[in-house]
Amino acid sequence: MNLENKNILVIGVANKKSVAFHIGKTLQQEGANVLYSVRTKERKNQIEKLVTPSSIYVCDVEVEEEIKNLKKEVSSEVDTLHGLVHSVAFANYADGLKPFHETSKNDFLQSIDITCYSLIRLSNAFKDLFDTKASVVTISISTTSMAAENYGYMA
Repeated sequence: MNLENKNILVIGVANKKSVAFHIGKTLQQEGANVLYSVRTKERKNQIEKLVTPSSIYVCDVEVEEEIKNLKKEVSSEVDTLHGLVHSVAFANYADGLKPFHETSKNDFLQSIDITCYSLIRLSNAFKDLFDTKASVVTISISTTSMAAENYGYMA
């Protein structure tokens, strides 16, 4: 893949089963310098055991100030980003899984903001750090049988 010494930010590692984790691992095997971003400090503590010696940053993509801070922290470590992998998804199931048509407007819009619009906010925040040939990739799951059973209104 010719990724030797390429700086790639992977956003959204949740655990060792997550797609983002395996993408980051593959990128590292191909020679990339992979930086990670996770949502919480607790998640960072868990992920540090899986991806050493990589840099791991904390950023809740729902908070604009945290996106700005992520950009500042990443740019203090690398001069150029050659890629950004966005593997972020969220749905509020605090009240349990409900039929699709019972999803509240606020829950649906929050899901869209975090799962989709954060890609635009992150891309915009990092635009001056991207190499002219940088790639921005977002990940989604398209397995309808799994989505229908386990993902509620995110399906």
